[in-house]
Amino acid sequence: MAAPLRSRAVRAAAATPDRRYWPLCLAVALLAMFMFYVTLQGLVRESAAHAAMQFDQAVAAARQTPVAPDMPRFEPIAPAMQVPAAAVAAVAAETLSPPAVVHARAAAPAVVEVTKCFTPGGEAAYSDGPCPEGSQATKLRLPRDMNVAASL
Repeated sequence: MAAPLRSRAVRAAAATPDRRYWPLCLAVALLAMFMFYVTLQGLVRESAAHAAMQFDQAVAAARQTPVAPDMPRFEPIAPAMQVPAAAVAAVAAETLSPPAVVHARAAAPAVVEVTKCFTPGGEAAYSDGPCPEGSQATKLRLPRDMNVAASL
C-alpha cells in the first residue's frame, strides 16, 4: 500500500479559519463607528444652530409687527378694596369653626355583601343588587380590605 501524500495534520490546519484578519476587521469597524459618531455630532450641531437662527428671526419679526389701532387693549382692573391679611384671618378665626374630622374607615362597614347569581345556563354573575328571575342567589360577605378576586 502506498502512503498518503498529505498527512492529517495538514488537513486539520487547512480547515481552521485564518485568524490573521480579525485585528484588521476590528480596526475597520471601530473606524466606521467613529466616522458615524463624528457625522452625527456635526448634524446635531447644525440642527441646533439652524433652530437658534429661526428663533432669532421669529423674535425679530414679532418686534417689527405693529399693533393694530382698532384692537382693544386690556388693562388690569384695580382692586375695589384692599383688606389687610391680618384682618381677614381675625374675622375667619371668629366666625369659622374648625372642620369636623371624619374618618372614612370608621364610617364604612368592615364587610361588603355581594350577591352571586347562577343563571340557568351555568354562568355566574356578581352584583350588589338582586338577581334576575330564574337564577339562584347566594350572598357573599367579603372583608373590605381584601381583594375581591383573591377571596373567591
